[in-house]
Amino acid sequence: MEKLLTFVVPVYNTEKYVIRALSSMISNKANVVVVDDGSKDNSLSVIKEFTKTKPNFTVIHTENRGAMAARREGLKYVETEYFALVDSDDIINTDAYIKLAKKLKEVRYTVGVGRSSVTLPNSNIPFHSKKWKKEELDFLINKKDFSNTSCTFWSKIFHSSCIPYFMADSKQLVYEDMEFVYYALAKERFMFHTNDILYQYCMRGSLQGSTSSNGLSMLSDKGLRGILGASTSMQNKFQKDNLYLEYHNELDAITIKLIYQRIYSLLTNPNIKNKKEMATYILNILSSYLPNWQENKYFKEGFKGSELNDYLFYLLASNILKILRINIYTEPTKDYQTLLDEYNEKLVLKK
Repeated sequence: MEKLLTFVVPVYNTEKYVIRALSSMISNKANVVVVDDGSKDNSLSVIKEFTKTKPNFTVIHTENRGAMAARREGLKYVETEYFALVDSDDIINTDAYIKLAKKLKEVRYTVGVGRSSVTLPNSNIPFHSKKWKKEELDFLINKKDFSNTSCTFWSKIFHSSCIPYFMADSKQLVYEDMEFVYYALAKERFMFHTNDILYQYCMRGSLQGSTSSNGLSMLSDKGLRGILGASTSMQNKFQKDNLYLEYHNELDAITIKLIYQRIYSLLTNPNIKNKKEMATYILNILSSYLPNWQENKYFKEGFKGSELNDYLFYLLASNILKILRINIYTEPTKDYQTLLDEYNEKLVLKK
């Protein structure tokens, strides 16, 4: 049977979870390209054993160069009309992916997105992304839809003609999806949305090696550096293709939302003693990186229509800032790179 879709799966040290993920992708209508990114555990041997009787699975082994490099390698093996970039420790609703790919082919769209569910560490209760009221999105007509679309690779399908968007090198260890996804959305302009749940994101804690958890952690400067590094790379792509002026408000809103997530993470972290000082410090970094960010129209609207987790993080962080009487209108005394360099020195942790 001719395959319609290829899943590209980068793997690094996920031997405990990878079979669960790959098992959810078994289908006679899809190919799976698994790229082991120089894992130091038994991931590769586990994958080879699992796939040896599955002809639609291709296994590649590379030296460790990071998830984006592994995805680029995997994309070289895509021979189907559509592809999806997924992670090796999550659960995929393959039937829903195939259904969406068929719909994209029918309506001749090059990008599709579905809903996802998120399961937090030490929890068996998922929460679902929001339902959209429309299927066909035109980002030039309604840019709010653009900024309200999640930055993640997962839960999205792209036509093979979009592969060049994802072949550029990236230095990002976290938030690398944001660097590529919004650029692809802007270039393609149209996206088809389904309210089917395509993806179950199983968030692991930082002790289990999760890059997402490390990006959320405020116990070092890594999370903030990841956001601002990806944001800068994203802006550069838009500027290079003369798209920045068209989408700068939306790109800024995306960055502000992510910074507010970090502020909430900091303010609720029991290991950080000087929360109020550090929250002000992060606002200084944001003001240095995005001067007058408080005037962003989506921020002033309270990010209405955003994904539930984005809105809740913003709302909770805003309320805590008000309770602590922290002024968001700060004047940075240094450039944001210098402030980032000094973040770890300012941080006071409980012993």
